[in-house]
Amino acid sequence: MLLEAATTVFLTKGFDNATIREICRKANRTTGAFYQHFQSKNELLKIILSPLFTALTNSYKQQLQQGLAAINKVKIGQIWQEYLLNLDPLITIIYAHPQKRALLLFDAAGSQYSDLAELTTRYFTQQFIELINVMQQQHVIPFEFQFNYQELHFRVFAFFATVCDILKHNYQEAETKALCRGLYQFFYPGWLTWLQIKQPG
Repeated sequence: MLLEAATTVFLTKGFDNATIREICRKANRTTGAFYQHFQSKNELLKIILSPLFTALTNSYKQQLQQGLAAINKVKIGQIWQEYLLNLDPLITIIYAHPQKRALLLFDAAGSQYSDLAELTTRYFTQQFIELINVMQQQHVIPFEFQFNYQELHFRVFAFFATVCDILKHNYQEAETKALCRGLYQFFYPGWLTWLQIKQPG
């Protein structure tokens, strides 16, 4: 009851403006009952959004592993397009949870999820570090290639902050996917140049 009530209140008033008292009133519970189960609004929001994040990370982890297993010089463009920067499966998951999507994108101000672009960038920066390590081991990237973490972070931010902005425009699912595919096509040549990857002629 508290989770359902909190979702409704957060979507109506926004996380920052919602109060525990309002949530309890909506759920016909006392604030004492609330604190028997949750420590704060932030913890409550985390539990509400947890299934979405779990689905997203599990999906991308599987996708990334498939891409890493298939990386080679001949198919590098195809691998990046189909696995590493293919956001279609993640977008499908996001749109399959309309309430959680709305809560995360539009009503999470004041919570630990308020800076979604930065949170997304941190996650994908770690994934790209793993990617770079594997690509060097398989001689797709020159072994002597070295990167600065800050530089990698901002390159990843440039892409995924724009993805977050596309999501926040609340387009239809198909249009969101199309825009993200176009974004990938725009960024892809720059990634190849920076990583010193030479496409076979």
